[in-house]
Amino acid sequence: MIDRRVCTFLPESIDKFAAFGEIVRNCSVFDDIADRHGFLEAVIRREKIQSTGIGHGVAIAHGKVAHLGHTHIALGLSRDGIRFDDLFTDPVRLVFLIASCPTRQSEYVKALASILSWVHDDDLRTHLMEGDYSFPKVEAFLTMFSRQDFQPLSI
Repeated sequence: MIDRRVCTFLPESIDKFAAFGEIVRNCSVFDDIADRHGFLEAVIRREKIQSTGIGHGVAIAHGKVAHLGHTHIALGLSRDGIRFDDLFTDPVRLVFLIASCPTRQSEYVKALASILSWVHDDDLRTHLMEGDYSFPKVEAFLTMFSRQDFQPLSI
């Protein structure tokens, strides 16, 4: 089941920068960030330096937030996909957005490694993109995501 605190469905015909805004506005996991606009600007600045698309229809965008208690991650789901860059031409359908504190780098790296371990699994990625939320790996992923307790995929 989709937890709207951490997941949102993105509108059609949206670009990546507008998608970031939709995720920040619609996912209440970011509500405890005092300056959400500043966070969004940091994400956009980072994206303009180097695309965060990683291929296979996935992007993992991120921005730093001072004094944030723990890493927050939300997911934007796009049915049609969003063009992210020229390197990976496949449209991005899973847009992860990470907020982390600059002084909690190890927590950020652990969360990032966890997300990467899950999205590299072809079955999980395919079923998640197709909206098959009852697939066992997708259920496990969404439960972990809802708890914001990021652990690597156990095979």
